[in-house]
Amino acid sequence: MTAVSPIQAGITVDAPPERAFDAFTGELGRWWPLAYTYAGVDLDTAVVEPRVGGLWFERDRAGRETAWGEIRAWEPPSRLVLSFAVSPDRAPEPEARASEIEIRFVPEDGRTRVELEHRDFERHGDGAGRLREGMASPQGWPLIFADFARYLRG
Repeated sequence: MTAVSPIQAGITVDAPPERAFDAFTGELGRWWPLAYTYAGVDLDTAVVEPRVGGLWFERDRAGRETAWGEIRAWEPPSRLVLSFAVSPDRAPEPEARASEIEIRFVPEDGRTRVELEHRDFERHGDGAGRLREGMASPQGWPLIFADFARYLRG
């Protein structure tokens, strides 16, 4: 398969890097958009296990957990790398077929620039371009980041 170009996205939030990193990872279930979960309105929470090799996953109200991928780098408060083991058809897929998301939390005059690169879409196989297109659209990473910034504003 031909390479699929990475997505670059970012947002500046009104919080220092420590707070932005903690909210992004430790409070994921409070701000992550329901449209980007398997459980939807039945979502109980979303969790990032704070260690390399941990998972980021959702838990529904019945207690079922569904992984979104693994933690590949854990460097608070500046950098986080996650696998994205969600297929182009929005179903879980094996780690070997996961793309990768790198998020950097860069200090910027008392605020934080949250910079994201979502790459390696071709690992998803058929539909990789469609997945990239969806995550690059206004309803993808821009919507997710807008929800994150809104959460930090309280």
